[in-house]
Order: sequence, then C-alpha cells, then structure tokens
Amino acid sequence: MKERPYHHGDLRRALIETGINFIKQEGEEALSLRKIAEMCGVSNAAPYAHFKSKDEFIVAIQKYIMDLFAATLEKTVIEYKDSPSLLPMLGKTYVMFFYQNPFYYDFLFSCKNISIKLSLDNAHTDENLPLAILQKAAISVFGKARLSEKVIQDKIIAMWALVHGLASIVVMPNVEFDDNWETRVEEIIKSISIPYQAQEAEE
Repeated sequence: MKERPYHHGDLRRALIETGINFIKQEGEEALSLRKIAEMCGVSNAAPYAHFKSKDEFIVAIQKYIMDLFAATLEKTVIEYKDSPSLLPMLGKTYVMFFYQNPFYYDFLFSCKNISIKLSLDNAHTDENLPLAILQKAAISVFGKARLSEKVIQDKIIAMWALVHGLASIVVMPNVEFDDNWETRVEEIIKSISIPYQAQEAEE
C-alpha cells in the first residue's frame, strides 16, 4: 500500500489522514507509527513530535473524525436555524454522515473511551461535541414549548436513539433495502415524529 510521499504542509494532519486510510485497509492491529511515517515519506522519528504512542495516535484519529462530524452537524444548524425542519434535518445529517463514511461509525463506536452523557448539561460541553450539538438544538426547540427538563431529556434520548439506530442500519453491509437511503432517511425520521406540544410539559 503506497501513499504519495509527504513533502510540505501540515504533517500532523497528513499522518492522521494516512492513518485513517491505513486502518480502513489493514485494520487497527496492523497500525504502527513507523508504517505511517514511511507512507508519508518522513523519518520514523517524525510522528513522535506529534504523538507519544500508537494509543495517542488512535485518540487523535478519533478526535479528527469527531471534529469532522461536529462540523457537518454545525452546517445544518446554521442552514436550518429557526426552521421547523431543524431537528429532522439534523437527524438526516447524522445518519448520512455515517452512510457516506461507514468506516467512521465502526471506528468511533468501537472505541471504549467514547463518552455518551445524556444529561442536559452535556449540551454545554465539548466532551462529545456531535451529541452536544443535537442536545443543544433539541433543548432550543423543545424549550419553546415550555416542557419540563425530564420530558426534554426523554425526547432527546428518543431522538438520538432513532438517528443512531438508523445510522447503525445504513452502515450494515448485509442489510437489503429496495430504495435509496439518501432519499428516504428524511422521510423515515419524519414518519416517527417526536411531538413536543406544550400540554405534555407537566405529564
């Protein structure tokens, strides 16, 4: 497996992107900083200026993917701000990110250090930014209906379970579907609507 030698620019990013491609093809167990250095055309010592170990390199790859994921979700938040379609479109963006990059789903959620905090406080942290973005948007939408925190939390968990479950389905290689996921995901999400009428606030 040959990569174009690295010459100039951001070596850290080049190492990470090469590492992603390597894991896709060879698997995480076969990964080593020496192999990645060779593929980037730099000395065996060069990666250690950025990563102390293979484990730290894996964490950096994980963060790189999470940042890409978060940036994709943020674009949807900006595009659909104040629109009634914000939550369904965020859900679609969540699912399609992994549909277009199935390796990212398998890699991220096989990592035992991924933190999933479903408390509403997580919306104000950067610990799991993609989930925080979903939570913050949902709090904004459901909060306008004057729902209690418990009801809002229940709805966020239901919403996340729906889109994360759909993501797990669309990345499965053995799932047969007689239509195009890209055109149907939005319809599927909207078909399982999560109502947030004000009268539910104090149930």
